[in-house]
Amino acid sequence: MRRGGSFARLAAVVILEPMGALVPGPAAAGVACLPANNNLDLVRFRDRLWLVWRTAPSHFASGEARLEVTSAPGVDGPWRHEHTIHLGADLREPRWLVDGERLHLWFMRLGTDPKRFQPSGVFQATTDGAAGATEAGPSTWSDPELVVGPDAVPWRVRRLRGRWAMLGYRGAERMYSPRPADPSVEVRWSDDLTTWSDPVTIHHGGTECELVELADGRIVGVTRNEGPSRRGGDLLVGTDVEALAVTPIRRKPDSPNLVLWGGEPYLFARRQVAYGGAYDLSPGWLPGLLAIRTDQAVWSLTRKRSALYRIHPDGPSLEWVLDLPSRGDCAFTAVVEDPDGSLLVADYSSPAGAGDVAWIRGQLRPTGISLHRLTRNRSDHRGH
Repeated sequence: MRRGGSFARLAAVVILEPMGALVPGPAAAGVACLPANNNLDLVRFRDRLWLVWRTAPSHFASGEARLEVTSAPGVDGPWRHEHTIHLGADLREPRWLVDGERLHLWFMRLGTDPKRFQPSGVFQATTDGAAGATEAGPSTWSDPELVVGPDAVPWRVRRLRGRWAMLGYRGAERMYSPRPADPSVEVRWSDDLTTWSDPVTIHHGGTECELVELADGRIVGVTRNEGPSRRGGDLLVGTDVEALAVTPIRRKPDSPNLVLWGGEPYLFARRQVAYGGAYDLSPGWLPGLLAIRTDQAVWSLTRKRSALYRIHPDGPSLEWVLDLPSRGDCAFTAVVEDPDGSLLVADYSSPAGAGDVAWIRGQLRPTGISLHRLTRNRSDHRGH
């Protein structure tokens, strides 16, 4: 894979190396890509890198959307097409899960109306990757199977307290209705990725939620809040998933991916460039119905970046570290840690040639996926 040049130092602690385009590009071998290439995940399984992404006419819902799966023995390829999922409806939030000798692909099916948010079920397909571990050809996959019904929106499945935890949210469609109401973050538990508990609400007013477990037993997390009563984000810290302490933040961490890097929590998320990154810009006297629409409009009409933050659990606080090379429509970051401690980071963005456009303009134009490597600066002596 063609490198993007020499190392560039973008922060005192973290160094970023561009590794080049993936999609369209070598990782899309055998795939007829549509203009928008976004919602993605990356994992290492059976000594190969596996990439999944959504390709569609635009950022918005479409029955033409597909999930494409490719794999390679390493970042330099060669990449091989493995699988396509097309259900005649929009498909989003693809997530890899490795459980023993099987690779699970989780995703959400939505509707076809680009003006509406229509969740219609959480699905999974699985493979043992046996053929993909050799040069014999692509792997064999199960048919997509419905896991959770249509009223839930998954965000990520994590290992917490020794069990599988499906973090998702309910009621997001009401945020865009004529009478918006607050959604709720919920968790479902499983021991086998097959049987799931009933959902338990763990946070009111949030949507996309990330939680990780620290070595000292604490749970640390972040939520995206879009109103009407909670707008921006929340940092979550505690020892009980169902009773975490909440610290509001003015940033809205869209598409959050919270990872432990060297045992410390780092967050990848979409960053607002204007207004110091703040989201809740409406005056306090404005009714929630108008405030949510004002904040959503400003967010859509301003510029964005895919950003890396560090979470300080003892504050708690959120510290911006650097921006990935990104603009326009961006930020759905996937991360794989290499044995040397560096991070392989895949992310989507509008192309540089499109200009530094507002988010809404980027959503209507082509996007592609690139790969980067992040390393911590060894000359830093603060224990990072």
